Amino acid sequence: MQRLTCLDRLLLLLCVCGISACTTTSTLPTAVDVDRKQNLVVPQGASDTVSRAYNSVIRSIYQVQGLLDNPSVQYQDQRVQHIFKRLIAHVDAISPEASGWTWEIHVVDRGIVNAFAVGAGKVMVYRGLIEHLALSEDELAFIVAHEMGHNLRLHMRENLSNIVPIYVAGVGLSQAFTPWSSAMVMDYGVTKTMSRTKETEADRIGIELMAHAGFNPLAAQRSFVKFHDQEAMDRDALAYNKIIPRSTYLRTHPLSEARESDVKQQSEKVKSIYALSNKYIATDQPLSNKSAVNLDYIDGYEKLYLVGRIAPETVITRLLHANEDVSFGTDLGYGWMLKRTTQGGLNLHAGLSYFHGDPQIKGDFSGGFAELGWVFNPHWQVYGRVVSAQDIDNAQRKKQKFAGGVRWGDFQRGHLYLEAGQGRAKFNADSGWANNDLLEFGYAFNFGLF
Repeated sequence: MQRLTCLDRLLLLLCVCGISACTTTSTLPTAVDVDRKQNLVVPQGASDTVSRAYNSVIRSIYQVQGLLDNPSVQYQDQRVQHIFKRLIAHVDAISPEASGWTWEIHVVDRGIVNAFAVGAGKVMVYRGLIEHLALSEDELAFIVAHEMGHNLRLHMRENLSNIVPIYVAGVGLSQAFTPWSSAMVMDYGVTKTMSRTKETEADRIGIELMAHAGFNPLAAQRSFVKFHDQEAMDRDALAYNKIIPRSTYLRTHPLSEARESDVKQQSEKVKSIYALSNKYIATDQPLSNKSAVNLDYIDGYEKLYLVGRIAPETVITRLLHANEDVSFGTDLGYGWMLKRTTQGGLNLHAGLSYFHGDPQIKGDFSGGFAELGWVFNPHWQVYGRVVSAQDIDNAQRKKQKFAGGVRWGDFQRGHLYLEAGQGRAKFNADSGWANNDLLEFGYAFNFGLF
């Protein structure tokens, strides 16, 4: 068994001294149960710099993609800004001088069910969260207040402060266990446990903050009921649960039902705060046209995916060449919904492709692909596809396909497809392209969605 090096011992000593000198709490005494001591050895200025830089990068990416200040989320953004300002007016009740921070929030026109904070008062909310959970304004206020709770508790600063202690602990464990075992212990025993603690703190602070601002704290319970319902119907979550047990200890967030129970208990402690508050009156216009927890099939196309496809040789090819091969392939890529309408959406897919036994060119090929399609409804779509690939066994042989087709079925699980176009091959650097007509009929299925 290896011993700790002098450097490891020094890091451990500095870590312990730093934590003992900087252990404190970042918030005032609260009505809810949040009194944990925190390691805040990293200066606030350094943490804010990291947070602003990260937020700036993410915001710039979304702006380039046209996902911020988008007309399709204009109303939702207006309501979020209004709720946000009302909550900001009461942050000093949780953290001194927090109302002087440069708070900032955006609604991102993406269909994922998520919201996040990065510190320094920066928050982002996704359209999918509002629409798929059919949130009321009180429910949305709780989620925004939850993200603000992460800021008020200085969780980003704490995360940065814990980098060295967690590293040192990992080094120590690796002396007694295998690297894999020590990594698992640190991940599930330390990192995820700390994450769940911070999520619970943000829930509780969010309840108190929304009570001060006049939002009904009971909306927090309703929010977690909706989260649970959405998870139950989401195919990604169902596939995930088949592989990984639905256990609190395997997750970065507590289970929705556990969070619902906790906020119900904590809500009793802020009743008097809410009773004395200036009650918020919601607008008559709902945040979206969704009236219940739902899955929007168009948003399902905007994700990382792994798809396999199998295509028997066409009847004509078999008659001409007496070949009984079956071609198959996989696509690993990302889908991005470029345009959403009530009738459907324009979707771009791009990524890596592998195929074997193609009707035109035999052998194993791999390369990149891009695909542009129009999704009519959950069962029909048309698309154009370009593939540029290389023979795995012969570096001189190249392959290209230019095709268009139609799909029918449930794209989230599996679908039939008919594809026609042009396939061509280049057998060496000196030869020209050999062209072949393409006609392919097959079935595509999902190995998993991420």
